[in-house]
Amino acid sequence: MISRRTIDRLTITTLALAATMPFLAVSPVQAATVDCAAQAAQLRTEVASANPQDAAKALRSVNIAEKLCAAGNSHEAGKKFKLARTQLATNVQLADRR
Repeated sequence: MISRRTIDRLTITTLALAATMPFLAVSPVQAATVDCAAQAAQLRTEVASANPQDAAKALRSVNIAEKLCAAGNSHEAGKKFKLARTQLATNVQLADRR
C-alpha cells in the first residue's frame, strides 16, 4: 500500500511541474532565430512603395533591429522587425468626425 507521505510528495512534484510548464513553453530560448539581413532587405523594398511618414517610422525600426542583431539580441530584433511590418501596414483611414 502507498503511504500518505509518498502521495504528498507526488502531489507536490506534480503541482511544481504544472506550474513551470507555461514558462518553459514561452521562454526566449525556444524562439525562432531571425535572419536579420533577409528581413531588413525585404522591409527596405517594401518601404519604397509606402507612405513617406510610415516609411520613415519603419526604417527607424529596421535600423534599430539591425543594431540589435549586431549586438546578438535576435529575439528583440525580431520584435522590431514585426513592429516595422505593422508600421508599414497602417494605411487605415479614419472616418471624419461629425
